[in-house]
Amino acid sequence: MTKLTFVGLGLGDQGVSIGGIKAIREADTAYIEYYTTPFAPRLLSEVEGAAGRTLTVVDRSFVEDGKAILDEASAGTVVLAVQGDPMIATTHSDLMVRAISRGIRTEIIHGATIATAAASASGLHYYKFGATVTFTRESKNYHEQVYKRVHQNLLDGSHSLLLLEYDVEGGQGVTPQSLMEGLLRAEANYKRGVVSGQTFLVILSRVGTAQESIRAGSIDGLVTLDYGEPPHVAIVPGRLHFTEKEALAAVAGIAEQQVRDNASDVRRTAQVLIPKYVEKAKKALETARSSLKEGYEQVFENAELYTKDAERFLADGQDELAMLSIGYAEGLIDSLTFSGKLELEW
Repeated sequence: MTKLTFVGLGLGDQGVSIGGIKAIREADTAYIEYYTTPFAPRLLSEVEGAAGRTLTVVDRSFVEDGKAILDEASAGTVVLAVQGDPMIATTHSDLMVRAISRGIRTEIIHGATIATAAASASGLHYYKFGATVTFTRESKNYHEQVYKRVHQNLLDGSHSLLLLEYDVEGGQGVTPQSLMEGLLRAEANYKRGVVSGQTFLVILSRVGTAQESIRAGSIDGLVTLDYGEPPHVAIVPGRLHFTEKEALAAVAGIAEQQVRDNASDVRRTAQVLIPKYVEKAKKALETARSSLKEGYEQVFENAELYTKDAERFLADGQDELAMLSIGYAEGLIDSLTFSGKLELEW
């Protein structure tokens, strides 16, 4: 029989299922890889002891190439064991599709994954989580994707799960302190009022192991703490149900009054930017009117009307129309400088 089975080993070193052990024991060839998560020290020996066989440890490039795995699965039964749940990683999904295209039977034996375990461990409701995003060690754009994802999730009232990148082969990863400092730098760059020192975070470390740790509090209070060895993830809570506040306070060991709702004060991008643009437009229009006494009344009137339209559209939640309107107003005001009689500083 030809077959490729993906076995999820769950979290820590005690998360593999009975079905997973059976599949490993009965396979002609068994591989294990763990390149995205720090390796649980006893995982390999525990799995080998339970399955009664040796597993071959493979690296990222071996799995991504996949040729040897697929060739062996074309002639017999192969198991690829991975931490967490196998299909959370797109590399494994790609390998599964390639196997199916070659007529190889595939099976997935699921394991616990941080995507669900973080919600369970924190006491937050899983169905209230928005899109998950990875916070990488390096970013050329102040972690724009992470910042925008957290912003959108908060606007929706959803919680954000932030995966802290870790390179097993290099032994390097993002620490909780680096995450918090990076979020504050992103705020300083994008200025949308998404993150501050008072932003409430949940930091979960080594979930699923005996050394599991859960800390919760403001960035100002958390940034100086020691979180120990990886892996780490963080949650930016959105709108909180009272049962979530109770559970989170209990598991993190803090007073319920300390649990904060990050979604209450978050504003849409237009709500942040347009008032600033409107204020600048009004000041520039005032300067123009005092400098250009005659011949520009229609330009002044239309610029003022567009400015008022921007405020009205913003109040109605029509952000695109508001941005267009203030853009038209600024364009008219800028056109006044073409006369050569006016200089404006925006």
